[in-house]
Amino acid sequence: MYQYIGIDISKATLDVYDGKKSIKVSNSATGFKKLLKLVPKEKRACFIFEPTGIYAHALMEFCQHNSIEALIVGSKEARDYARSIKQRSKTDKIDAEVLYRYASQINHEKGIVPKIPILDSWMRRLNQRRNLYEHYQMMIQQFKNLLESTYSGDRALCRELKREIVSFTQKAEKLHKEIEALLCEKEENETHLEHLQTIPGVGKKSAVTFLLELCRYPDATVKEMTALMGLDPVLRESGIFKGKTRISKKGGKRFRQALFLPTIIAIRHNDRIKIFYERLISRGKPKKVAILAAMRKLLIIAMALVRYKTPYQAAAEKQAII
Repeated sequence: MYQYIGIDISKATLDVYDGKKSIKVSNSATGFKKLLKLVPKEKRACFIFEPTGIYAHALMEFCQHNSIEALIVGSKEARDYARSIKQRSKTDKIDAEVLYRYASQINHEKGIVPKIPILDSWMRRLNQRRNLYEHYQMMIQQFKNLLESTYSGDRALCRELKREIVSFTQKAEKLHKEIEALLCEKEENETHLEHLQTIPGVGKKSAVTFLLELCRYPDATVKEMTALMGLDPVLRESGIFKGKTRISKKGGKRFRQALFLPTIIAIRHNDRIKIFYERLISRGKPKKVAILAAMRKLLIIAMALVRYKTPYQAAAEKQAII
């Protein structure tokens, strides 16, 4: 039987609620040990918290090393639940209680508690560089938007914006090479990168992006990976109302963006993806829906090549990819 512990994480402290009382402890190993004292010996601890970036990493590692189960709840999921129980106030203390109440209503006997991914130093370095790379890409796009909206007669400002775009582009390129080199520190990843590039439509940059995401979730199933990348379908139907089926778009925004262009190229040059796409179109599916389905198909193929440790053509001949 579980003893749920709702935890709201901030930089220095944790607000904790165990169903009876609220306490505040430090966000450190000392504070984490105090959490275990809240759990009776006859029960199993289950921590419930939101993945608040680097502030949650120490707690995740503590759970990993001490075999403590955890339910990591997305911020939107927790917020929607708070609204459903008409909780209008928002403080750290209340957030911890909301997380506890949320977990108490879930049937954990059906395996809802997820495994926490391994956070070793190699993965941490990869994640940090990935985050910085995404920041550079965001800055490049912001400067491009500013340049487009700037009066062309203001040459001094236009030159400055162009310099910033070039500067951040160079930084992003350099960092991308660092990420590739870091990935290849593990010998099998060098082979995986070569295999991923055998997929028609997938270049070196796309292969690095694919492998980076697959390394972050090494044990994820196809269904789980699809959901993590926000490519899972969401139905909206009620009575006679039949809403459009859309993808959830929860998580994996940058990955979806990186997946889009290779999918468009694959639709033209990859026979397997092309046939799959055209079959959906012939059934009357909108082009956007067919492209999203092709994106998911390309993700499944990438996962298969890494899992079977084989290039695309060999896997296709063996019918390893479905």
